[in-house]
Amino acid sequence: MVLASDYDKSKYLCAEDLKSEKKFRIKAVTAEAVGTGSEKEEKLVVWFTNDKRGLVLNKTNNRTLRGAFGDDVSGWKDKIIILFSAPVDLRGKMVGGLRVRIPPPKGGNGQAVAAPPQPSPPTPSAQQQLDEFGQAQSPEKPSLSDDLDDEIGF
Repeated sequence: MVLASDYDKSKYLCAEDLKSEKKFRIKAVTAEAVGTGSEKEEKLVVWFTNDKRGLVLNKTNNRTLRGAFGDDVSGWKDKIIILFSAPVDLRGKMVGGLRVRIPPPKGGNGQAVAAPPQPSPPTPSAQQQLDEFGQAQSPEKPSLSDDLDDEIGF
């Protein structure tokens, strides 16, 4: 059976295509003329192993992928990304748009790698107490709270 609706679909993903965020594996990246008439311009399109539609990269998504995977798009193959729908400003109107997120790297056991522990702040010694702004007190350096405790007469 031939369905007319099958011929009304875009070959590119759009925000309405995703009900929730979804992982995609990059198969290839191509440069294509996208748009019509005077709006036509060459854009990068990311193609996936798990969907026949591609993602036309806007500047935001391009910068996200470049920052994560490098400027040479040949190195993007087999990388995993997450696509999600988010409200975006399009010529002064809020519309649904697709955004890219890079999933956290996985450790050897398949679990996400935990962020390295942050060093704890130094504990103040008896001579070094913290003021209300978290700054160390010392006779050489007055507290910031002293500077901001001026009375102004009107």
